[in-house]
Amino acid sequence: MKTRVFMAGLLALAPLAPPAFALTVQNDDMSAYTVAVKPKTGASTQVEVKSKATADVACDKGCTLTLSGKSLAVDAKTAKVLIKSGHLVAG
Repeated sequence: MKTRVFMAGLLALAPLAPPAFALTVQNDDMSAYTVAVKPKTGASTQVEVKSKATADVACDKGCTLTLSGKSLAVDAKTAKVLIKSGHLVAG
């Protein structure tokens, strides 16, 4: 019985939790790419985005994405970045 009450409480509070912001990187090219992600706070990571696929990136306070030596700064309001012809484009 206690488990049911506990789980019901968690489910009731779930909508109140702030969502983790995930930036979607969508690759529209036929080639796979590796994108460097440097958050405003934290360590830089490498994310592989396969051809015609998407990858989600944690970017809750904004970040800088780098592809082929060119960077794109995005803020926390940006929801999607596209890769078109080997370039990053805010979408």
